[in-house]
Amino acid sequence: MPSSRQNARAQRELYSQILEGDVLIFQIDDLLVLKATNAPKCQNNENDTPEDKVKPDPLDPKNIANSILRLEELKTATLTKSKIHDPEEILEQALSILRHTEGIISSIRRASVGMVSEDIEAQTMISSVEDTPKAVKEWLAATFTKQIFGRRQTVEPPKFRSIVQAVRASMYVDKITRKTSQAPVDVSPASQMLQEELNNWDIDVFKYDCLTTNKPFRGLFGEVLRRYGLIKRFKINLNHLENYCALVENGYNLHGNPYHNAIHGADVLITTHNLISSTGFAAWMTDIEILALLFSAMIHDVEHTGTTNNFHICTSSPLTIMYNDRSVLENHHISTAYRYLDQPDSNPFDKLSKDDFREMRGIAVEAVLGTDMSAHFTQIKNMQNALFNPSTVNRNTAMTLILHCADISHPTKTWDLHKKWTDNLMEEFFCQGDKETALGLPNSPLCNRAETLVPESQVGFIDFIIVPSMNLLGDMFDALLLVQNEEATATGNKPSNYKKVERPWDSRLVENRKRWKELVTPKEETPAKPAVNGRISEKEEEEVKEQESNTPKQRNSTTDQPNSRRNSKSSSQRNSQTEQPPSLNGSAKISADSNDSKTVAPPVEKSSVGAAP
Repeated sequence: MPSSRQNARAQRELYSQILEGDVLIFQIDDLLVLKATNAPKCQNNENDTPEDKVKPDPLDPKNIANSILRLEELKTATLTKSKIHDPEEILEQALSILRHTEGIISSIRRASVGMVSEDIEAQTMISSVEDTPKAVKEWLAATFTKQIFGRRQTVEPPKFRSIVQAVRASMYVDKITRKTSQAPVDVSPASQMLQEELNNWDIDVFKYDCLTTNKPFRGLFGEVLRRYGLIKRFKINLNHLENYCALVENGYNLHGNPYHNAIHGADVLITTHNLISSTGFAAWMTDIEILALLFSAMIHDVEHTGTTNNFHICTSSPLTIMYNDRSVLENHHISTAYRYLDQPDSNPFDKLSKDDFREMRGIAVEAVLGTDMSAHFTQIKNMQNALFNPSTVNRNTAMTLILHCADISHPTKTWDLHKKWTDNLMEEFFCQGDKETALGLPNSPLCNRAETLVPESQVGFIDFIIVPSMNLLGDMFDALLLVQNEEATATGNKPSNYKKVERPWDSRLVENRKRWKELVTPKEETPAKPAVNGRISEKEEEEVKEQESNTPKQRNSTTDQPNSRRNSKSSSQRNSQTEQPPSLNGSAKISADSNDSKTVAPPVEKSSVGAAP
């Protein structure tokens, strides 16, 4: 029995004969018959009889176009010189088969170089349309699908790199922790701190920034990449990497922001690393996905202006004009990060293949744009719906949620760190409020130095934003890792030590919320009177007036401030609660007192949501 290699060789020889005109095509009993001939090209000998019956199987795409042209010529010659039965029908069928095969092969080839999964059906439909020029099909595919900027198509989602990692996900943490750097040993205090505390959820990034003299990325990014083996895997040039990190550091510190600076970028990078390593989730990801996500974490706020998207829109800033009011800052961050790669000797990813670089960019663009808080509830809703069937969760969506949660994660750290982050962010908000006042604009929420209620805003931020987000993130980790666990079980390698991921953020959120509640300004309010038919009775109204008239004047001076603060708070609530009522997402409060009327739902806009970055 001939081998597959022999069959392939025979097919190549057959196509060569077709192209040269040494084989003619006939139809007998619904079978296409190829007949060898020694007659001049495009001619038949009527005394010849078919010797072999072979079904055409055109698998070589490079000969398809030439085959069509050759058969067109063959059709013309046959109609004028041959005497075979119904030659027009035979050749029309042959041409139809080859045209259809060309469309299928072209679709497969396009799918393998940059098409996202949801576009496969559209690509197949476009390719299968008859009587449509090839150039038109390519234009349709390039214009109305995500062929160019998507990820490489895979038949199925990438699995764990090995069953061992699926079964022993918890051992992955130890592997990451123990892995030593292959670079020369650095004995500086900053390097020693990374070696000892990089996997610590509560690492003091402010201390690390001081040890590096405000240059946190040059050692940090390289060390994180080494721990995943990405330096060697992608042949990253360390000199170019250091130059690029220096550009990113300068970009973060360009505007002298109290919060959105290089320290915040380093904190998000470390938090992202801990989220995927401590949970074992990195074993679910491919190498290029890990590289793209860590890169996105480092550059996600580069060249931040210290003001919100709404401020840019209201002042018609150049960035607003450039990005058409859509995710103004986020578009600027990702655009700036890739412009830095064009600087001399500053592209550490120049050894990546075109496909890897395209995939990395696709992930980075989606992840950074996902840090826009205006997309927060859309992200939450989409992931909640996807977790009903975890095997269908989009990989980019999962990575985008990880970066988004890392970006707003400072309430999940120890109180000292969280309080410092909050103070820095509120100062940045107040600076924006000062600019708005100078420009004659109304103050954005939480940007008025005299009226902002910081503790109340933080309680609302934790209750309505952080808790639902972090709970959903933990649920996503559990669900996706469980899918891998079940796949390992189905192969006969039943895991013996699978368990849900640890959530170090839960205890920190409880403690931090409690501390903010203790700082909430007590209110002095008159007890509400029972209403009669929806109105206060005249007798009760007279009692209230009499009580107010007997109140000493100095009493008014002590109540002026709380009343002003309450009015400010009410105004802030009206401006900020347009898209997130307390019951949104079914979020459960951390403690029983979270239904207190003092809790304020933070606004939706990214840099105006409590202490959201």
